[in-house]
Amino acid sequence: MGAEVPKIDFTKIEGNSIGYYVICAIWLAICLIGAYAYYLQWIYGEQLTGLNNQVPWGFGIAAVCYFIGASAGSLIVSALSGVFGKEEFKIFSRSAAFFAAAMIVAAMGAIFTDIGNPSNSINFLIHFNPTSIFSWNAFLYSSYFVVCVIYLLAQFEEKKFLTRCIAVFAVGWAVLVHSGTGGILGFIYSNDFYHSSLTPPMFIISAIASGLGLLIPTYILTFKWTKREYDPNLLWTLTKIMGAMTLLLIYCFIVEGFEKGYMPASHEAFLRMITSPETPTVWIYWFGQIGLMLLALAIMLSPYRRTEKAMFVAGLLVATAVFCERYILVVPGLSYPYEVLPGYEVVKPFHIVAYYPSWTEWAIVFGLLAGVYLAYCIGLKIFALLPEKAVKIEEVNKNE
Repeated sequence: MGAEVPKIDFTKIEGNSIGYYVICAIWLAICLIGAYAYYLQWIYGEQLTGLNNQVPWGFGIAAVCYFIGASAGSLIVSALSGVFGKEEFKIFSRSAAFFAAAMIVAAMGAIFTDIGNPSNSINFLIHFNPTSIFSWNAFLYSSYFVVCVIYLLAQFEEKKFLTRCIAVFAVGWAVLVHSGTGGILGFIYSNDFYHSSLTPPMFIISAIASGLGLLIPTYILTFKWTKREYDPNLLWTLTKIMGAMTLLLIYCFIVEGFEKGYMPASHEAFLRMITSPETPTVWIYWFGQIGLMLLALAIMLSPYRRTEKAMFVAGLLVATAVFCERYILVVPGLSYPYEVLPGYEVVKPFHIVAYYPSWTEWAIVFGLLAGVYLAYCIGLKIFALLPEKAVKIEEVNKNE
C-alpha cells in the first residue's frame, strides 16, 4: 500500500506586526484614491476619462477582462490537487481560491465603475435578454463568485470528496465564464478587428498565465514575510506552467496576426496598429505585450531561472504583458477605422482616434487591484488559508 497523504495544517497568520498594518494601510490608501477617482467620474461624467464616441471601451474594460482571467487562472491553480490529483499543490488550494473570489469581485467592480450610472448595473438582471451575451455574462460572473465561495467552504470543512467534486465543477465553470468573456469580443461579426474564433481559447490560455503571474510573486512575498517554510521547487513547477502558457500565447499572437493581416477588411488597420506611432498602441503591442513576454521567457530559460528573484520578476512581467494583451484586444478595434459597408465608399469615414487613459481610469483600476490584495491580507488573518509549511508530500513523509 502507498503511503498515506499527510494532513496539511492550514493556519491563520497573527497579523499583529507593524509591517502587516503598514502593508494594509498602503493597499487601503490606494483603494481610497480609486474610490475618490470614481466619485469624481460619477459627479462630472465620462469627460474625465479618455473615452469618446468612437472609443467607448478603454482601460476599464481591459481591466474587466484581466481580472476575470486572473480569477479563472487562480481557481485552476487552486484545483490542481482536486481535479488533476497533484496533491503537492494542495498547499495553494485555499489561498488561490480566495484570490480567485477576490479577483472576480474586482472584475464586477470594474464593470460597475465603467457603466457610469451605478443604477444601470442592475438592468442586466431586471431586463434579462437570453439573446445577449452581456446578459448571460452577468449571470456567469455572479454565479462564479458563489461557486468560488462554496468551493472554499468545502475546503475549510475538509470534505475531500465534496471538495473534489466542486473543484471539477468550478474549473469547468471558470472555463465557461472566461470563454464567455472572450466571446463578447470574438463574436462581434461586424468588426473584423474583434471577430475571431481564436479569442475564447486564447482567453483561457492568458487567464492561466496571468493567474500564475500574479500568484507566484504573491506567494514568494507571503511565505517570506510570514516566515513560513516553503519549497521553491513547487513555485518553479508553477513557473514552468506559466512559461508554457506564455509560449502558447505567442503562437496565438502570430496566428491571429497573420489572420488580421491577411483579411482585406482589417489588413490596413492591423499594419498601422503594429507600425504607426499615431496612437500608443504600437508601443504597447511591441514593448508591453510581445517584449515583456519574450523577456519573461528569457529569464525562465536563463541559468538563474530557479531563483526566487527570477521567478518573481518573470511572474510580474507575464502578468503585465497579459494586461497589455487585454488592452490591445479591446482598444484598437475601436480606435482604428474599419469597413462599415464593405464594397462601398463611405462619405464620412471613421478616422483614427488616439485613446489615452486619464488618471481617473488608472486610479480606479489600481484601486480595484489594491482592494484584491487588501482582501487577501485580511483574509490571511481571518481564515486559515496558509499551510504551516509548503513542501512536497515526499519531503513531509521523510521528516515524519
